[in-house]
Amino acid sequence: MDSAPLDWQQAYVAGTTPWDLRRATPPLADLLASPLLASVGLGAGARVAVPGCGRGHDVREFGRHGFDVTGFDLAPSAVDEARRLLELNRARARVLCRDVFGLLPEFSATFQLAYDYTFYCALRPPLRPAYARTLAGILAPGGMLLHLTFPMRSDLAGKDGRPPFLVTAQDLRTSFEPLFDLVRELPASGSVPERVGAEHWYLWRKRVR
Repeated sequence: MDSAPLDWQQAYVAGTTPWDLRRATPPLADLLASPLLASVGLGAGARVAVPGCGRGHDVREFGRHGFDVTGFDLAPSAVDEARRLLELNRARARVLCRDVFGLLPEFSATFQLAYDYTFYCALRPPLRPAYARTLAGILAPGGMLLHLTFPMRSDLAGKDGRPPFLVTAQDLRTSFEPLFDLVRELPASGSVPERVGAEHWYLWRKRVR
């Protein structure tokens, strides 16, 4: 399934990846240094999925904190670079070349946490409910979704129908509330200057039916 009107493989081959900070996302580094995830029962060893992981900077950050982390990306060039960086940094993690919409049934109920940053906003809005269903499917009962929302400012949204697509709190509720309960939301700390005020944390728990 085409996740957005953009050739992701070509973008990585050409190096036209302005969303890539070339390091772990600063708000994620801040959050993993805090007790938030441990307070909801997600400590070292918890199984984490990172859809649309790109070059794997955030995958490595989770691995550095002792999580059992698997990144997924559709673009072979991104996966190759992510694996090279994992090896270079001797990181304990894995990155697989997969279409996120095809993770089921292979990874059904596998993970305790799914982490999203810049994947939801790359999807054309009609695909968002299917993405929520996929995340719920790969999470174990009671599993959690950690979502760093971006961009929540229209000036940072893409133009002419290109990603990133603007994301609002109502968008998130529409996508996730049918399957998840909101556990907590909090401002993002440490955002790079151009993204200050455009990022916000939401922590959701998969609803047990």
